[in-house]
Amino acid sequence: MPISRLLYTSRSCLTPDELTVEQQVSNIAARAAIRNKEVGVTGVLVFVENQFIQLLEGEGEVVAEVFERICCDFDHAQLRLVDLVGVKDRMFARWHMAELSGGEDPASPLDEELQNIRFLMGVNARVAVDKMQECLLDCDAKGLLPPT
Repeated sequence: MPISRLLYTSRSCLTPDELTVEQQVSNIAARAAIRNKEVGVTGVLVFVENQFIQLLEGEGEVVAEVFERICCDFDHAQLRLVDLVGVKDRMFARWHMAELSGGEDPASPLDEELQNIRFLMGVNARVAVDKMQECLLDCDAKGLLPPT
């Protein structure tokens, strides 16, 4: 079955309430992982400087449906489809929705990597995707990700 890989960015409309924005992003990623598992979608959600960068992988029609739901979600503004390609293999097959987000310390090594990913999105999206995978695998190896 052919796999589609979709990459988009958007500005977050989340505001702190009883949960911080970072906690809300973690909840979004956790809920997405549950829904994505049911439909066979994998990917990663990057959150940096109030911007979402998300990659979805799966059967083309299913990825399109997930993206359409995201487009209708009021948590996003200025949504921009960056890339949609057919691929042979998934890059994020282990994660139905991994999350990479900056923490309290803007000088942390992870935050620096996320800034690089954000910059690369404007220069070369495919290199940004490679960097996302590298960063995710590194965080996983260091035990910085929740169990999948």
